[in-house]
Amino acid sequence: MSTSEHSSVVIDKDKKKTICGACESELEPDHGGIQCIQAHHYCTECSIHIVNLFFSDPQHYTPLRCIQCNVDLNPSVFERQLTAEQLPFYEQHMLALVWAKQLLDEDERLDNCPFCCFAVIRSIHDPNYIYCQHAECGMMSCLICRKACPKFQNMYCTDEEFTELQKHFKCSDLADDKHMFDQYLELGQKVPCPNCGLAGMKDDACTHMTCPTCSQLWCYFCGKKNEDCNKAQDGVNGIFDHNHNWYTNPDRCPMYFTQIFDIDDRWPDDEEQCLAMFHRNRSLRLLREVYEKLGKERIEQLDEHFNILTTCGFTLDEILKEDLTLIKNRDVNSSSRSKRTDYF
Repeated sequence: MSTSEHSSVVIDKDKKKTICGACESELEPDHGGIQCIQAHHYCTECSIHIVNLFFSDPQHYTPLRCIQCNVDLNPSVFERQLTAEQLPFYEQHMLALVWAKQLLDEDERLDNCPFCCFAVIRSIHDPNYIYCQHAECGMMSCLICRKACPKFQNMYCTDEEFTELQKHFKCSDLADDKHMFDQYLELGQKVPCPNCGLAGMKDDACTHMTCPTCSQLWCYFCGKKNEDCNKAQDGVNGIFDHNHNWYTNPDRCPMYFTQIFDIDDRWPDDEEQCLAMFHRNRSLRLLREVYEKLGKERIEQLDEHFNILTTCGFTLDEILKEDLTLIKNRDVNSSSRSKRTDYF
């Protein structure tokens, strides 16, 4: 998302290192894993995990995007990770998904079978299950939990089949709420461009972002466009004026995350650790927001049915009770300044 060099490339004593954006292992410059146009690199093992994400839900992960910055991947760097067995499935899905998405109306959606390459355009109001028409599949599946549904051979069903069917009725009942929770959880790990909505995670450079899609200049810390950021009225330094006196003005933001350490010792003195802390705080804020929107009873139903709380990486106490003040100790009356508060 930034025009500056990304954290996956580290300069150390004039030696350029390429680091995997997932496991942080050092890579050879000509490694065979996935890499995106913004210099995010992934080792071959982590690339396999990215491939598995696509196969777990092709519709959701098309078009192919970098898991850090969300910029579209060149299909060739993804395809070279595929096994001979995966390639036909991938090609059929890509053909169906890319072609069909161009034809979708506003009231339509593309549903794909979780067990094969079958896909079909249906109304957004159609039931959340699909009966696969592929000759070699024929599975009945739930589009919410992506699991098989019982197929009835006659008008009667066993007690076991009825119990299983009720679970999928519950899936449909909770579908919209689950989608909201999943969206908020995902958004906690990235920040969207305030102009076009392209979301991604910044590198270890400054908080000034230039969107690679629409060229909007914006602040990663507050998420505002350059023109909407709080600045001195007579400022002549553009977005840099948004960083001036951030340590006393709560409407302004630091240029670097590590500057916050000077006034708030909860923050680490390391840019990558600061980024992790920032997104932890952001995730908890969004999860608290969705909890307040859906309510205790609905969240409990979601957790009982989908285990959303036990798998989201945060406890309920953290979501509801943790102090989410982003920066403490801003002294609006102080004329003193930190040794690292300004860089211009």
